[in-house]
Amino acid sequence: MCFNFRIIDIADGNQIIDRNLKTPYSALTPLQMVEYIEMDVQLAIMDMMERKAKEETGRKRLVSVRNQIYKIACFCGLV
Repeated sequence: MCFNFRIIDIADGNQIIDRNLKTPYSALTPLQMVEYIEMDVQLAIMDMMERKAKEETGRKRLVSVRNQIYKIACFCGLV
């Protein structure tokens, strides 16, 4: 089993999350395991929020198109 990301420490003390790399559980110390679990939860929440935002954008676009079609139908006297 492994995490689908790797936390990379850089020279200035910051950390970068690389989602292209995987980190096996066996390569982590207990303290690192806690850090990776917390980060996994945060990434899952961020992914969920991004997915919801995309769905909402799609809904708004669909409603906008429907409103334009309704306005044209009213203008033509069809409704």
